[in-house]
Amino acid sequence: MQDVADKAGVSRAAVSLALRNHPSLPIETRSRIQFLADQLGYRPNPLVSALMTYQRTVKTVQPTGMTIAFVSKFSHREAWRSYLSPDLISGAAESAERQGYHLDEFWMGDLGMTNERFWKMIYQRGIRGMIIAPLPSAHGHLSFNWPHFSAVAIGYTMVRPILHRVSTDRYQAMLLAVRHLRRLGYRRLGLALDINQNSRVDHQWAAAFQWEQQRVAPSQRTEIFLTKNGDWTAETFSKWYTKNRPEVILGYDPIILQWLKLSGKRVPEDLGFVHLWIPDQYGQYAGLYHAPPAIGAAAVDFLIGLLQRNECGIPNRPQTVLLNATWVDGASLIQR
Repeated sequence: MQDVADKAGVSRAAVSLALRNHPSLPIETRSRIQFLADQLGYRPNPLVSALMTYQRTVKTVQPTGMTIAFVSKFSHREAWRSYLSPDLISGAAESAERQGYHLDEFWMGDLGMTNERFWKMIYQRGIRGMIIAPLPSAHGHLSFNWPHFSAVAIGYTMVRPILHRVSTDRYQAMLLAVRHLRRLGYRRLGLALDINQNSRVDHQWAAAFQWEQQRVAPSQRTEIFLTKNGDWTAETFSKWYTKNRPEVILGYDPIILQWLKLSGKRVPEDLGFVHLWIPDQYGQYAGLYHAPPAIGAAAVDFLIGLLQRNECGIPNRPQTVLLNATWVDGASLIQR
């Protein structure tokens, strides 16, 4: 670092700040020092870097209680329950606390703020890191002064701007469910979703299911029940079921079980049901568990890395961290 400082005509402290991309230095100065360091073959010692990061974190985080903002944009505080799991928030909070940070929840609908007033408010509080919760719309956006913040989005609902994100791999999850259903003897599978549920995950559910359908005999294929504009009703579902006659239905909404009961069908005796996002692992439904606490924790871990490297703004090459879902046996399926 002293060699780089001598070459650049600056102090060693300035070199340290530049190599950490610290915003206290002008970007032109940082770029010049980083270029010279690269030319001189400078490489950090990873053990020393880890120690210095720890020391800086101890000095800055513990006394001040550095805050990470968990940002949700719903009409009101309770609206999030239709889209998020409380375990996701608790998992994020626990991970933050373990690493010396504090997670603070901000419900923009309750605050009644414009996007500009909101980001100015949290910036004035000294908050530099944000986790963006899934948005109500499948194609949502937020307009903040992003260069002031490090940010990680959860899921695929935020399409503008494209940030780093953490999610579960729905494509992997669907193929996992299909494999289990085949082992249990199910051959004619049906997928029933509201179009918003599919759009919110970048169409991964339907894409994986459609690919799987192409691999089976035509006699085993079904049409996807993908409704829109208020067509998610018992009547439209009944017409689809009568036409396709699946042996098992994969879906999000347990109201499907009520619709089947109204038509005289018994689950799991007459046909099975797979919940694509089971809330827990207690076995009420067979299906896919996406471990919301792990999603929240992964988002915090990703964000803290960005904060420690002073990586702010909209990334040039956004990264996506995908977590695998796991299969859970339950009362809605039997061996055929």
